[in-house]
Amino acid sequence: MLLDKKETTELTEKQKIFLSALFGEANGEPRAAAEIAGYAPTSYPKVVQGLKDQIIERAETVLAAHSPKAALSIANAIDDDGSIPGASIRMEAAKQILDRVGLVKREKLDINAKVAHGIFILPAKEA
Repeated sequence: MLLDKKETTELTEKQKIFLSALFGEANGEPRAAAEIAGYAPTSYPKVVQGLKDQIIERAETVLAAHSPKAALSIANAIDDDGSIPGASIRMEAAKQILDRVGLVKREKLDINAKVAHGIFILPAKEA
């Protein structure tokens, strides 16, 4: 039987509230999320450390959820006449989101090598 590498620990109610607040009303601020969840103001670094895997997993989910919007923003930029202020900033943000979810720009390498082969004829060895 193969064991899952992730620990299957159940989150406490405070931890659940912290995660919900971190990706909700605290708007990504761990100190604010800790206060909402009822932790002491100075304890948020330990809370973050303990929930690191869950935070990263949720962050990946948020990026994945926004990747269609990012892709459409890049596609819609084709028709943009340049009059929308901040378009380049939004374009860069869209690229960053797509990079982080694994949709990266493909680079094609064209490798052409001209190789000259030569034959060397050596004299016979003397005995």
